[in-house]
Amino acid sequence: MVTSKAALILSVLVMVLTGCKVTTSDDHHYPDSGGFVSGLFYDARDTGRHYPTDSWALASDAEACRNEPLYFETHSGRVRVYGSPAYSETSFRAAASELERRIDGVLSRFQLRWSDFVEDRSAAAPYPRQVVGCLSPEVPHTEFVSASMGAVAFHPYYGQWPYETGQIVGHELAHFVQENLSRYDASYSLLPYWFAEGQSVVVAGEPIAPVYQHYDYDPLRDVTPMDAANTPYRFEHYGLAYRYLEKANGALAMTVLLEMMQVLDWDGGFYGEVSTGESRAFVEAFNSAGLVDHRNNYLSFQRFRSDYHDLLNSSY
Repeated sequence: MVTSKAALILSVLVMVLTGCKVTTSDDHHYPDSGGFVSGLFYDARDTGRHYPTDSWALASDAEACRNEPLYFETHSGRVRVYGSPAYSETSFRAAASELERRIDGVLSRFQLRWSDFVEDRSAAAPYPRQVVGCLSPEVPHTEFVSASMGAVAFHPYYGQWPYETGQIVGHELAHFVQENLSRYDASYSLLPYWFAEGQSVVVAGEPIAPVYQHYDYDPLRDVTPMDAANTPYRFEHYGLAYRYLEKANGALAMTVLLEMMQVLDWDGGFYGEVSTGESRAFVEAFNSAGLVDHRNNYLSFQRFRSDYHDLLNSSY
C-alpha cells in the first residue's frame, strides 16, 4: 500500500498534470551557422560548469567526459556538449544542434513543454535546466548515441554518423526524458525494459508490430535486457505493448505514470522488485494511475501482464 504522504502527493500530481500539460512545444529559433544552431565554446575551468560526475546518473558511455572542461553551449542555454579538444568543432556543434532541435518534439510526445520538463525533472539530476551531451569514444559508430539520466553520449566523429540520425536521436532523447521523469535518485532505471523501449519506439516513430501478430512475441517478459530473446523484431513488439496502453489512456497518462514513479522513489518506501522482476515503484505507480484497457475497464499491471495476448486479441 502507498503511505499516506505518498498517496496525497500522487493524488495531487494526477490533478495538476491533468490540468496543466499541453500538446504544443515552446519555440526556440536561433540563427544557424553552417547548418547548426548558434552558440559558443567555453572552458569549465573559467565558468565553473563542470561535467557531471555522479555515477548513478551517467551510463558508462557518458562517463568519458568527466574530466573534459571544454564544452559548446547553444545560444538558448538549454544544451551543453562536452568533449575533448581533439574532436572537431563540427562534432560539438552537430551534437548540440541535434539535441536543441529535437528535444521539443520529443517532449511534445510526452505532452510536455520545455518549461514543464524543467519543473518536473528531478532536482537531483545534474544541471536540471540543461540537456547535457558528451562526445564519447566509448560510443561505437554502429550505435551512434546513447542516453542516461545525466547526459546523452554521441559518437565523436560527425562524418561517421548514420543516415537515420534524427530518428535515433529521438529514440535516445525519449530515454533521457523517461529517466528524468521516473527517477529521483535511484541508482538504476526503475522502468521495465519493454516499457522503456516501447515508449521510445513510439516517440521516435519507429516501426511497430501489427496487432494481429501479437502472438509472435511476449514483450512483457522482457523486464531487463538480459531477459530479451535475440530476435530483431522484438522492439516492434515492445512498441505494440506500449502503444496499447497509450491508445487506451492517452500520452498524458503515461507521463503521469512516470512522474508517479519519481514521487515513489523520492518517498523512499518502494525499493526493490516484485516477484516477476519489475521495480516496486513501477508496479505501484501503474496500479495507482487509474489505467484502463481498450474497453475502459480498470487495468492493473498484474492483469496486463497475465492477459496481454487476450487483451490484444480482443482489441482489433
